[in-house]
Amino acid sequence: MSTTDSVHERNAICLGGPCHGLLTHIDQDIGILAIPVPRRSPDQPEARARYRITRERVRYCGQDEPYIALHWADPPCSCGLDP
Repeated sequence: MSTTDSVHERNAICLGGPCHGLLTHIDQDIGILAIPVPRRSPDQPEARARYRITRERVRYCGQDEPYIALHWADPPCSCGLDP
């Protein structure tokens, strides 16, 4: 996986999880990727979230090519709360 600054080179979108809506560029067809979670402040530690590459494609208005859907693969955090 590689990330780029050019929006035109981004071919995948993260769905769900902490990177929801993040556009990135991927160079593989299958697998699970570790996507850097955007930091909300410079003091926040770096983190990564796992996203699974899918065959699903997501279209946006004004874009010629659909984005590859990357679905969040990490389990939801229980955060110590019982259902």
